[in-house]
Amino acid sequence: MRLYLIRHGQTAANERGVAQGHLDEPLDEVGLHQARLLADHWTAPLDEIWSSDLTRCRVTAGFLASQTGAPIQIDPRLRERSFGELEGRAFAEVRARLDTLAAQAEIPIEAARPEGGESTLDVWNRLDGVLEQIQSSPHRSLAIVSHGGTCATLLARLIAATPQTLRSFRFGNTAVTELRRTDHGVFHLVRFAETPHLVEPSRPMVDDHAPSRS
Repeated sequence: MRLYLIRHGQTAANERGVAQGHLDEPLDEVGLHQARLLADHWTAPLDEIWSSDLTRCRVTAGFLASQTGAPIQIDPRLRERSFGELEGRAFAEVRARLDTLAAQAEIPIEAARPEGGESTLDVWNRLDGVLEQIQSSPHRSLAIVSHGGTCATLLARLIAATPQTLRSFRFGNTAVTELRRTDHGVFHLVRFAETPHLVEPSRPMVDDHAPSRS
């Protein structure tokens, strides 16, 4: 299997540097252009596309589906982390608040949960069923259109890393990460957070490799 993790196109909230979480922000003009470029330069066949149910992902996935003909499955489990009362706040403020919560409760930052929101570990566990479906999927080529934090969590889990590891992963808007599953069910990282479609219009986004055996 070839698996592609794709972050949605830019929103106005991304541009402002604020935490969206479950806020249903649409793509802005730049984000729409990014999603079109992603689709226009995609060359690899896709059997199916899984997408978060939030608009910014559904629209990004829609462009890719129109280009490839792949059907879309909408899955709310692929949403970004909910920041609860902190949604719409600047990320610097969110980070400071979570640091304070963790220190006061004497817990790891991954377990810090804002009022009405989720912790990093909550999202980690929320994706249990998605990971099981990926491992059992009969598809030879699957794209998942999701959010920065969710893509980081999926990647960490797919390569058998830890919740602490996902903080090292950063995904730009419409960035593509590719993994390949071996016959033994192990996922190998092929490319990470690439966006050549945004800077090199003449270069295909994904090379059409020979199909793998699993």
